[in-house]
Amino acid sequence: MGAVVSATVSGPTPKRLIIREQPPGHQVFRSVPVNDNDMVAMTWMHSVDKTPWWEFYDVVGDELVLDCTELALMGAGTPFNAPETELDGDMVRLCGLDEHFPAIRWIHSHRVHHRIYLDDELLLPTQAIDHHVRAEMIVIGD
Repeated sequence: MGAVVSATVSGPTPKRLIIREQPPGHQVFRSVPVNDNDMVAMTWMHSVDKTPWWEFYDVVGDELVLDCTELALMGAGTPFNAPETELDGDMVRLCGLDEHFPAIRWIHSHRVHHRIYLDDELLLPTQAIDHHVRAEMIVIGD
């Protein structure tokens, strides 16, 4: 008698980080494999005071979880209750935010130099998306 061996392999479900045009648009700008705890960073220049703003997200399941934000100026719209605050030169780093998002959406702008990084590697340069396109970033299973 022979043994029966299962052909399925258990493990994490493969996922992809998708950067695309917001529906009803269909254009995909980038699609890359990701794993839980990969770090995705989005950066741009504040449109009024021209200072850099960074947001750092962890991939957790099918969500992007905002862990830290780094900025030069505090004001309206900045997190005020971060569990961890650190000064690094001219920048304020606010961490431990634990804000969950099924998607990150923005109006892409060449004037503010939107860029996206995956684990410190440039994934999406500013010019990869046309100016004023409604973009979104999501995590989906393969």
